[in-house]
Amino acid sequence: MSTCKNFTSHRRAGVPALGRLATGIVVALMLAPGAQAQEAATASDEAPATGQAREAVTLGNVVVTARKRDERQIDVPIAMSAVTGEQIDAMGLLNVTDVINITPGASSIDTGGGFTQVQIRGVSSSLGGNDNGYYIDETPFTGVTVPWYPDARSFDIDRVEILKGPQGTLFGEGSMGGTVRIITRKPDFDRFAAGVELDASRVSGGSDGRGAKAYANVPLIDDKLALRVAVTDETTPGWIDNAATGEKNVNDNDIRTHRAKLRFAPTADWNIDLAYWKYKSDSKAASNAAYDDMTNDSFLSNENEWDSTSLTSTYDFENSQLVYVFSDGDLTFGQFGDLAPGLPLTAVIDIGVRTHELRWASTGERKLDWTAGYYLRKAVREDVVDIPGILSSTSSQVNDAYAFFGEATLNLNTQWALTGGLRYFKDEVDGADIASDGSVSTLDATFDSWNPRLSLSYKPSEDTTFYASAAKGFRSGQLQPISSILLGEMYGVELPSTIDPDTIWTYELGAKSILAEGKVLLEGAIFYSDWEGVAVRVPITPQINGLANSDGTKNKGVELNVVYTPNGNLTLQAGGSYIDATYSADVPGTPLFKGTPVYNVPRTTFNASASYGWDVGENLRAIASGLAQYESARETALTAGTPGDARTRLGARIGLESPAGWAVYLYGENLTDEDGAIDARSASQFDPDGNLLRLGAANRYQPRSYGVLFRYDY
Repeated sequence: MSTCKNFTSHRRAGVPALGRLATGIVVALMLAPGAQAQEAATASDEAPATGQAREAVTLGNVVVTARKRDERQIDVPIAMSAVTGEQIDAMGLLNVTDVINITPGASSIDTGGGFTQVQIRGVSSSLGGNDNGYYIDETPFTGVTVPWYPDARSFDIDRVEILKGPQGTLFGEGSMGGTVRIITRKPDFDRFAAGVELDASRVSGGSDGRGAKAYANVPLIDDKLALRVAVTDETTPGWIDNAATGEKNVNDNDIRTHRAKLRFAPTADWNIDLAYWKYKSDSKAASNAAYDDMTNDSFLSNENEWDSTSLTSTYDFENSQLVYVFSDGDLTFGQFGDLAPGLPLTAVIDIGVRTHELRWASTGERKLDWTAGYYLRKAVREDVVDIPGILSSTSSQVNDAYAFFGEATLNLNTQWALTGGLRYFKDEVDGADIASDGSVSTLDATFDSWNPRLSLSYKPSEDTTFYASAAKGFRSGQLQPISSILLGEMYGVELPSTIDPDTIWTYELGAKSILAEGKVLLEGAIFYSDWEGVAVRVPITPQINGLANSDGTKNKGVELNVVYTPNGNLTLQAGGSYIDATYSADVPGTPLFKGTPVYNVPRTTFNASASYGWDVGENLRAIASGLAQYESARETALTAGTPGDARTRLGARIGLESPAGWAVYLYGENLTDEDGAIDARSASQFDPDGNLLRLGAANRYQPRSYGVLFRYDY
């Protein structure tokens, strides 16, 4: 326990971070087992003389909380990635979307306006509650009838954990493909620290970008009270033009975040953390979707604001830990403009989610490791939608849910371990959607599920783990919007009044190993998933759709990742996945047939990175790094359309770092100037004679960009 806490507190202390100073990119940096954090800080001060190769960084020892207790990543018998804050800083990753996209088996799309889409192991949906879990610290963003993956700017982050496969036992409803956990840095009692980061960029054919970020860690009472604050103010560039008005670069976005954490330690064994996070973005064209000529002819402005408040109380007993978490999150999301040329839209979504969780978990080395807890959640969503002359409605839905959960690992001997877990989840849903003509659609139902997990692991050595697992995920049903029902009747499309729950079972074989005396980290997994009852969109008009359950999907795939660090100067990494995710039966009234690829899932992904560091004189360290990403085409559109494109994107960075705390970097992003369609295009446009005018719109990468970043830590 103390090792993990102390290492976190020294990440941005007076000495430069070991990972950033030594290599620039470190995929899995942590102390050797049993080492103390201060020893790592001292090691960074005792760098070898110029020209001498540094010792290889030990890989795979990142301490994670994937099972809600502290463990080395290499020991956890599930497929997961842990990306450290040092790696995020070194590669210049701006948000969690970028982190997900370097994870084998996972992908994400930044759709603009502060919203993202997340796909893990072929589990992808644009409707219903979250199909992949999403946590910021202990605050869950789930339990409402829209996938809620808020943009989290990647500044002052301790690490991002991406857990793959159903996590329903410990993380509950919606964690069907996996769970993304963003862990921010905690206050440090021991020292004052502060830092600033300034960024400016130029986009080819677009507008300029800028960013200013700062943090401060302030001890208030010795060993008792400390405060950490972080703020960001960014303008992300625009590069899409308005074909109707001729206005240029309309999709720029102003983003501001504020975060504060107060840590109070009444005793040596008891920590209380109060946290507040606020995010606000404004864009007059909150979409990265464009036609192939990088224009669009209809835009929705966006006002997106969310905040979350949490209290976490942690008490350490001799061999266990008791944790209580309260969180309160709220999202207001407004869209105003044109849904399509000549089709105006006003829509406001207001979501509030309040949760409580009490859990008790074992600590230390023991024959039986365990976690048990209780979870309570209340979620409220209210919507107002107005499309003049077509539909106008107001809706509200309340989800009252609770769960009991537990998981235990029996260490049969030094090599074999058996893990079993179970969660009972119950969700009471009360919803109503009222149209302007008085028509009403209602839902008053209770959904419940037992979500088990079973895994068997084998460790032939301390740094190698083989495992086999089976796990279940679950998501509640939802209300069919009354507007969809009325429009369906108008156009002869029959829709159900409610959407049933969906479930998934995933079976997995995997292995993790640290080889070559800590210089090589190798991870791989194969899996098969049976996702039943997946909700899909049924086209009514080219712009409006309804919802229906499908038979489901069959997802199978393989993931592989390897990291090589021959010494402290060089790090090489390569990883990728192949996912065959298809619908298991025809879906009447839609373009989805048996064998159609699942919406928004690339079949093949690959990424590779390299970083090299060298001394410049006696007091400077230079680093150079590069990142390459490839994704095959996403073939299936939201309702109707044409496939996207296969894409390759390259980035590079070179910089100087000083032990005095400052660093400066020059970087280039999307150096290939990749402009292909990230997701499948919307419906194509034809003239009255049936001739193709142009392919539909799709999300696009930001064009080739160059920038400079300055960072100073005190």
